Amino acid sequence: MTDRTRYSSRDEAIQRAIIDPIEASGEVRDASAEFDIDAIADEVLGDYADGYAPKVDLDEFWRIVERHAR
Repeated sequence: MTDRTRYSSRDEAIQRAIIDPIEASGEVRDASAEFDIDAIADEVLGDYADGYAPKVDLDEFWRIVERHAR
């Protein structure tokens, strides 16, 4: 993703870098109900040493999200 914002906690990164963009798409009201958020986070976020920043570009982010639809 082009946003290289680093988050201090994994939970904050999940909310701001994964759930918020999915729900902002206007197609999903409850991202947690429709997607495996933990699996997405495992693929999208760097670890603590990386400051919990997204490590994929925007296109890859949406491919990962699609793969983890429930």
